[in-house]
Amino acid sequence: MLGMEARHVLKSLKYAWLVAVILFLFRSFHQTDIYVISVVLPQILEEFQITYALAGAMFTATTVLSVVFYPVWGYLFDRYSRRLLLSLTGMLWGLTTLLSTVPRTFAGFLAARALTGADNTPPAGIHSLLSDYFPPKKRGKPFGLISSAGAFGALLGTIVGVQIGYALGWRYLFLVTGGLGMLMAVVVYFVVRDVPRGSSEPELSGLELKEEAYRIRFRQIFGLVKRPSMLFISLQGFFGVFPWQALTAWAFTYLLLERGFREFEAMLVMLVWLTSMIVGNLVGGAVGDFLFSRNISGRAILGAVDVFLSALLIYLTITWPLGDVSGFIILGTLTCFVMPMAGPNVSASITDFVEPEARSSADSLLRVFETAGSSTAPLIVGFLADIYGLGMGILMISASTWVVCGALFSILVWIIRKDITKLRNEMKNRAEMLRKTYEPQ
Repeated sequence: MLGMEARHVLKSLKYAWLVAVILFLFRSFHQTDIYVISVVLPQILEEFQITYALAGAMFTATTVLSVVFYPVWGYLFDRYSRRLLLSLTGMLWGLTTLLSTVPRTFAGFLAARALTGADNTPPAGIHSLLSDYFPPKKRGKPFGLISSAGAFGALLGTIVGVQIGYALGWRYLFLVTGGLGMLMAVVVYFVVRDVPRGSSEPELSGLELKEEAYRIRFRQIFGLVKRPSMLFISLQGFFGVFPWQALTAWAFTYLLLERGFREFEAMLVMLVWLTSMIVGNLVGGAVGDFLFSRNISGRAILGAVDVFLSALLIYLTITWPLGDVSGFIILGTLTCFVMPMAGPNVSASITDFVEPEARSSADSLLRVFETAGSSTAPLIVGFLADIYGLGMGILMISASTWVVCGALFSILVWIIRKDITKLRNEMKNRAEMLRKTYEPQ
């Protein structure tokens, strides 16, 4: 029979996974809301009579607003209740999406759609909260689940985009995805519990922690950028997300307009590819945990190998002969399996060297770097598409930036060890101070 302590650990782990699943659904439906516009983009191009470049500007405007709000949300998540703030972002997601159904001119639609970027920051709070539910060597798997939400959300977005968007119109589609935001806000508020920051750190195990004990101080935000690991993980993010922005905006349109698929056929291809991405995220998180348990640079090593391989595979996929549809789908499926493996390991790596009370801010800092550069990707691809074709625009952006990202990951492999060791020593110091605090005088 299990002892009381073992049963408590098992119960805590079950609840931790329940929280992870709820946050996975929150993130998935949010990604569905973000992605569906890519599925119905041909409708929007036709209704407003705009070029690829103007459509790219719409995506870029939304992403730029996200960059503005990332540091604000990151700081708030490190200071206040992550449960309440996640619920608030869900409400904002719903309201801004519903608002974008109102305008009848492209200028009005552009302004309304840009506002949806204000709530695109849940990953900062989600990763921070999960890092306090799962210990360091077990974070890759739940982080892989959260990372797979991007692909799962896009998969759902493809289905509802085709089934609702092409049947009833894109405005009815946005009413559905906006309503999901409000629903998930309510679910998170009533089911998810906050836990004290640092709860899962092994050095603090068995010690009483108070929720207010560790909260970020404003000066800590500026100290984050001075850490070599934070600098290089942010720089790789600057280049590494260019392909994702380009593919999110243009992949479905590419299948329709350049590969010659019909809407339903393109939906089926996307379902296969996105399912492969989901599996790739989960496998990447599990492999990252395995490598990290044997080498503290293991997550960075996996990231370097993954992005170099992704650059090669996307080149082969885009340049595959138009006549070989089966070969194109199979190669695309392999590419989609490999591409996301670095993602959960980047997020987990931040929790490996950043203090618990600063992880949302660190995650947000990474998102600023990622989005500040990659926000221009849809626009650049749009310009390149008008000149060279959509496929070549996607390829030029994706392959080139992933090669640079791989070089930066290779440097990170060597420098992250020192910062991880420094955090573990800091946790030991905190544990010692807590023990002294509770010792009888």
